[in-house]
Amino acid sequence: MLLIKDASYVIVSADQVLRNTDVLINGSRIFQVGQNLPEAGCETVIDARGKLLSPGFVNAHTHLYQNMLKGMGDSLRLKEWCEQVTFPFSNVIHRYERQLGDETLGYAYGLLGAVEMLRGGVTAFINMDNNMTTQLEAWEDVGIRGALAIQSVNRWVPKELMIPDGKRLEKLEETISAWHGRGLQDVYIAPSTPFTCTPEFMKKLQALARKYGVKIQTHVSETEWEIQQSLEETGMTPLRYLESIGFLDDPIIAVHCVHLTPEEMEICRRRKVTVCYNPKSNAKLGSGIAPIAELREMGVDLCIATDGAASNDLLNIFEDMRLGAMLQKLRYNDPARFGEKEVFRMVTEGGAKAMGLDAGRIEAGKLADLILIDCASAFIAPVHDPISTLVYCGKCADTVIINGRIVMEGGVIQTVPEAEKVREAVWLGEKRFAETAGSPLASEF
Repeated sequence: MLLIKDASYVIVSADQVLRNTDVLINGSRIFQVGQNLPEAGCETVIDARGKLLSPGFVNAHTHLYQNMLKGMGDSLRLKEWCEQVTFPFSNVIHRYERQLGDETLGYAYGLLGAVEMLRGGVTAFINMDNNMTTQLEAWEDVGIRGALAIQSVNRWVPKELMIPDGKRLEKLEETISAWHGRGLQDVYIAPSTPFTCTPEFMKKLQALARKYGVKIQTHVSETEWEIQQSLEETGMTPLRYLESIGFLDDPIIAVHCVHLTPEEMEICRRRKVTVCYNPKSNAKLGSGIAPIAELREMGVDLCIATDGAASNDLLNIFEDMRLGAMLQKLRYNDPARFGEKEVFRMVTEGGAKAMGLDAGRIEAGKLADLILIDCASAFIAPVHDPISTLVYCGKCADTVIINGRIVMEGGVIQTVPEAEKVREAVWLGEKRFAETAGSPLASEF
């Protein structure tokens, strides 16, 4: 058993904080929360005096291949950013995977992204990406919970990124059979957006998700361009269109939802759509501010995410919590409308619910996915209100426990040789990125 001893603050949930409290872990789950718990029989005891103990964070949407594209396209909107930044590199990734059978880059950026998120207190995440299982291997080596939401398209993107529908569905099924529920890893279905998939293809993806009982994630209503495109093509806004083809008959995680109409917000409530907020990405690309406060007041399930590093530049979800709360205050011109408790709930309980994890609170019986933060750090001290301080001042985790296992302790990752692995990943990423020079993809649009 593992005992976390005498934590100065234990954030049980967004509504409860305990002082000077112990947490006993047995196997993968929290066994007991209380004071003066005995150390007898514990293999490991962590002295948590001066530390803040929190449920682990869930990053509910990212694209880890973009870890190789940081700091690019700062002045571009989404459509142009896809065409000029992500598509050329994606073409290189797909060429190595499909023509050469080489998936080493997937392991490299999968590990690089997992390590960065781990340092930011993330214990579970959803990565919308291509179908390379080496990513899942990397996450299992690091010891972090991951869900590979396999991104699927059959129109709009460059021909180099296309795969025949039948072949794509066949490989999806193979990956789900081989990896879903293996170790800490899961596999999701992810039609990229309504405008990158025909309605027939969307329904085939939905049927596959039903067959295997896996979750669905898709981008929805991220930009004004997308709304206009949907109205011109279907006569409906994106979420209304998805409802019209029966795609919302099953719960989905809808990423972005920046430009929702009142009708679509009601659809989210009625259809049990989980909305994933991406404040920094939406800000960098100039997409807008999602109506999160209104959705919360309607009872819509919410989670929060960094999105990919190319449209955020960091996978540090502390920053998304901080900016995400502030942007809601700005959108509604009301500092009391949305605050630290709401965004903390999104990154813990909301994310856990979205992923189907029995986590997000520090209670007996819950999964032991926990983080410790050093209260003596200059950027966080002094601690007046633990949740407010964590949301607005937090930068990194000190110790991370996932599934009852210490994955990082005292800032040192315990599972992989971090410096060596990061160096190898960066070297390979730079080598592959050099091959995007002169790519014809951007000029095709």
